[in-house]
Amino acid sequence: MDLVPQLLLEALLLGGFYAFMAIGFSLVWGVLGILNLAYGSFLIVGAYIAYILYNRAGVDPLLSLPFVFAVGFTVGFLLQKFLLGKLSEREPFMILIMTFGIDMFLSHLVNLIFGADIRSIDVPYAEGSFILGNLIISKVKLITFIISLFLTFALFIFLKVSWTGRAIRAVALDIEGAKLVGINPLMIFSITMGIGTGVAMAAGNLFGVLQGFNPFEGGPITVRAFLISIIGGLGRIESALVGGLFLGVLEVFISFNLGESWKMFASLFLMVVILILKPRGLFGGKYYG
Repeated sequence: MDLVPQLLLEALLLGGFYAFMAIGFSLVWGVLGILNLAYGSFLIVGAYIAYILYNRAGVDPLLSLPFVFAVGFTVGFLLQKFLLGKLSEREPFMILIMTFGIDMFLSHLVNLIFGADIRSIDVPYAEGSFILGNLIISKVKLITFIISLFLTFALFIFLKVSWTGRAIRAVALDIEGAKLVGINPLMIFSITMGIGTGVAMAAGNLFGVLQGFNPFEGGPITVRAFLISIIGGLGRIESALVGGLFLGVLEVFISFNLGESWKMFASLFLMVVILILKPRGLFGGKYYG
């Protein structure tokens, strides 16, 4: 059997999730100019919340997505309003240090509560697959892919149609011009951080269904979100989609041909090449629409 179509399918399913996973990181970076080093840890916290809800209350992780997003939005909104926003008024570089500190705090806090053992959300549909022609399609990967695309499209519509979404795009493009038309940038910054953190924690639900996780998994996730943002360029939903699919193809084919240990090296090498040849990403610019 020709393995290329199967590998392309695996890359597509993985890339769709990667795209949704990275949108929050790209959104915050594009609007606030913040490299949120705690992004991956927030995703892992979301995975543990979904894990608790499923094992203690029997709530399917797909059904707990809105709740986990709401928790993430609240945390992100308050974090920006009362902490990161205050630091930006003094020294912007302090925000980078603070997000690194938050990353360390969250990962060690989760480790104290749950231990370092690998956990997973063992839903009934996490196992099994079906055959379509010569392709073997994992049910759980297909489900998470469909949900990832749906949520990505929903965020695209929100940014395109809603007043808040248009305000986010306006602040990203021209903060002074946004002020002139009555937009409060500080409120928009808090809302954007809330959305970004909410997306991260909601992506944790899907991550926990797809694979096992531990408290220290956040670092590699943040690196992937950073890579996707670099590949596609900041701001556009389609940038995240292209970046996610690109990274998915790269990881799947590198893992198959060279082994798992090579995929992060290959991703980082690709990032360096893109930064040299096209530093604004494949799409370039900061534009949310």
